[in-house]
Amino acid sequence: MNTNVDVSDLRSVILNSVDQLQEDFEIHNFTAPKKAPGSYSELIVNGMGGSALPVEIILSGFFQLSENQKLAPIFIHRSYGASRRLGENSLVVSISYSGNTEETVSAYKASLRQGVTSIAIAAGGELIRLAKEYDQPYVVLPNPHEMFQPRYATFYIMKALVTVLCAYGILAEDMADRLVHNFAHLNPADFESQGKELAQNLHSKTPVIYSTNAFSKASHIWKIKINENAKTPCFHNHVPELNHNEMVGFTNPQCEFGLVFLQSEAESSRNITRLTIMKELFEERGLSVNQTVVKDHGNYLANLMAMILLGDWTAYYLALSYETDPTPVNMVEEFKTRLKEQES
Repeated sequence: MNTNVDVSDLRSVILNSVDQLQEDFEIHNFTAPKKAPGSYSELIVNGMGGSALPVEIILSGFFQLSENQKLAPIFIHRSYGASRRLGENSLVVSISYSGNTEETVSAYKASLRQGVTSIAIAAGGELIRLAKEYDQPYVVLPNPHEMFQPRYATFYIMKALVTVLCAYGILAEDMADRLVHNFAHLNPADFESQGKELAQNLHSKTPVIYSTNAFSKASHIWKIKINENAKTPCFHNHVPELNHNEMVGFTNPQCEFGLVFLQSEAESSRNITRLTIMKELFEERGLSVNQTVVKDHGNYLANLMAMILLGDWTAYYLALSYETDPTPVNMVEEFKTRLKEQES
C-alpha cells in the first residue's frame, strides 16, 4: 500500500480523532432558555452526510447519556425546508460542518421563520453568518486545515451537540464531561493493524457490512467511510431484518462480495446466533465472510465508537490499496458545482 497517496495525512487525523473531545465549546448569543427542561416537545436536528453522523451515534446511546431521564423524541431531518414535525415547542439544532450545506441552510431558515428555538453548529459559512445576523445562538467548530472533512469531525460535533443539549436542559449539566470519560480510554492506534488486515481481505471485492441491530449505526458509518475514502460501492444492513429478505439475494450474487460481520464482544443476544448461522450458510455457498469482533470497552457508546474507529482504518487502508487519496470527495464537489449552476 502506497502511503504517499495520502496527501492530506488522513492517518494523523484518525490517530488524533479522540482528542477532539478535549475541545471546549462556547454557545455564542446564548441566553437562558425560555422553556424549562422537559418542556420541549421534540428535538429536531437538521443535518446531512458527515455532519449528521455524530447525531446518529448520540441517538443510539441516548439511553446511556440520559440515565433514564424522560426525554423528548429526537428526529434527524435530512432535507430542505422545515421538518414536518416542527412545532412551537421544538428545539432545533442545525449542523453543517462547512456551514454551507444547502439543505441544512434551508431547514435552518425555515426554523427561524417559525420562531422556534434554533441553534446553529458549523465551522463557518452561511449558517454562522445567518445566526449572527439574526442574533441567534451558535457554536463554531474547529477547522484544523483546509482539506479537513466533515466525516472526521465526529467527536467535535458530538461534544458541541452535547454542550448545547446540556445548556438547554435536555441532558444533565455534567454530561459533556461524562461524554469525554466514556471515550477517554479509546486509542485509535489500537485498531489500525486490524483495519489494515481487513482492508487487504476486502481489496477488489464489493464490501457489505452486516451488524446486529444494536450496532446498526456502526455498519452505516462503515459504509459511508468506505464510499468516501476508498471511492468504491459499499452496502450495509443488520440482523434480524436482513434474515427475512436481503440474505436470499446471495443465492445468485452478480459480483464478488467481501462480507464483514461486525459484532461486539460484549453482545450475547439472539442476533449473534443469527450472524453465526448466516456465516455458515454463506461460506457453504463460497462467499467470503470476515467475522470481525471488537472487544468490550466497558459501555455501549465506547463499543459503538470502537467499531467506528476500526471502520476508519479499514476504509483508509482500502483507499491506499486502490492508490486513492482517501481525503477528497471530488465527485461530491463536482455535483455541488453542477447543482449550483442550475440555480434559477
